Amino acid sequence: MFLELRARGFELLTQKSPEDLTGYAISLVGPAYDDEFLQRIKANKPGLLKVLLNRWDPDFEAIQQEGAP
Repeated sequence: MFLELRARGFELLTQKSPEDLTGYAISLVGPAYDDEFLQRIKANKPGLLKVLLNRWDPDFEAIQQEGAP
């Protein structure tokens, strides 16, 4: 999902959010998207957070490099 978002021109940002069950919120910056796309992002939030926060993913650097513009 991370690579798809980057390929579509999105920038993903995280910030701590005590109100969220994961403890983090994800913000998207980029082109317009529809509700179906937003639901896919929400469904993949745990995996996206792993990549964005560099946690539990041994391939983090490769994923980040492939997703770079």
